[in-house]
Amino acid sequence: MKIYVSGPVTDSSTVQKVQDAVVAAGHELTLDWSADVSFAERYASQVERSARMATEELDAVLAADAVLVVASEHDGRGMFVELGAALVRASRAELKHIVLIGEIHHESVFYFHPLVQRVPDVENWLAQIA
Repeated sequence: MKIYVSGPVTDSSTVQKVQDAVVAAGHELTLDWSADVSFAERYASQVERSARMATEELDAVLAADAVLVVASEHDGRGMFVELGAALVRASRAELKHIVLIGEIHHESVFYFHPLVQRVPDVENWLAQIA
């Protein structure tokens, strides 16, 4: 299965752990954005790079069979755009899995959308789909 993992840029280490578990279970990532977050929060200082990243990340959501969103103590912004794109795809029956992983610290009404499954950790979800 092709999977995109979303989460706060400021919690890229947790995103990387989720991605590692996904790959170890035999799945493919549509994009690993967490490998280079060196200019996070300074997007306006590198407009072309930011535009490229925004395009790549949205394309990766559109190419995924599952979108996993990492809930975190850290605030996120772009992850909500990715969640919104995933919800549109799921509402059109183009995406089977939208999964919120972890304890919710910063609530969004969209975390409770009927198309979003909430699980305590990625291993729980991976066991469900095995």
